[in-house]
Formats: sequence, C-alpha cells, structure tokens
Amino acid sequence: MCESTIEIEFSETFTQYGDAIFRFCLVKVSNKELAEDMTQEVFMRYWQYLKAKKDITNTRALLYTIANNLAKDWYKRKKSDSLDDRLALGLEPTEKSAGPEMLFAHQEVIAAMEGMDTMDRDVLVLRYVEGLDPKDIADILEETANVISVRLHRATKRLQQLLHI
Repeated sequence: MCESTIEIEFSETFTQYGDAIFRFCLVKVSNKELAEDMTQEVFMRYWQYLKAKKDITNTRALLYTIANNLAKDWYKRKKSDSLDDRLALGLEPTEKSAGPEMLFAHQEVIAAMEGMDTMDRDVLVLRYVEGLDPKDIADILEETANVISVRLHRATKRLQQLLHI
C-alpha cells in the first residue's frame, strides 16, 4: 500500500468511526479529555497497523478492541466512575429538543447501569449505543458470538429489573 492510499484509508476510517470510538471511550472512562486522548491513541495505533501493512479483516472490530484495551489499562491504573462526573461531562441527551422526561429517563438508565458489572455495561453500550451486532462485540471482547448473545440477553433482563420495566 502506498503512502497516499494509507492516508486515504485512514481518513475514511476516522471519518466513519471517529465519533463512535470517542463515545465508547467516554462511556468507559467518564472523562471527556481522557476520552479524547484515548480516541487519539486508538487512531495512532490504527495508523501504525496500516503503516506496518498488517492484515486487518474487520476495521471496526480492531478499533473497538484497541479502545477497549486502552480502557482496561486505564482502569488497572485508576478506578473512578461516578454518575455526577458523567453528567458533568456531557453524557446528557444531546438533542436540543430533549425535554425533562427524556433527561430523567437518560439519567435513570445511566444510574441503573452504574450498579451493573463492567461486562454487562460493556455489552449493553456496544449493542444499544454503538449499534454493533453480537459477532462484532464478540470480536472486540474476545468471546464467542453465542456467549455475547447470552450475556446481552441477561444484561438486558437485569437492566429491565433495575428500571422496574
């Protein structure tokens, strides 16, 4: 792959996945600046993959895997995750038309997810926020699609119970 082809592929990938990777990082670390840094690191590593001409079979899965691993590394060094921090950092509905009911529902879901274990939160965010299918989530979390489907079903049930739905 020549230099200009790599640049084009990188640019297209960043345009397509940059915002989603940032959102994923933000949900994982609850800090806007850190999420921006992590997103930058994800794409720096992706650039290195392209420059090294490594075989990439699923670009989206690779980006989420890198982001997930960076978040795991960060959590090993520091554990801090609070609802107040998330809300203060802009994890509120972004639509200007969002009324108080939507804001309350959003806060209620975030609060309920705070009480869930990390794996449940991860599969729910990857599925319902990022819109990934179980196979892609399985690639990211290094599990089988069947395990992810079961985990997703159970996590959804637990969240419904926490929300009294």
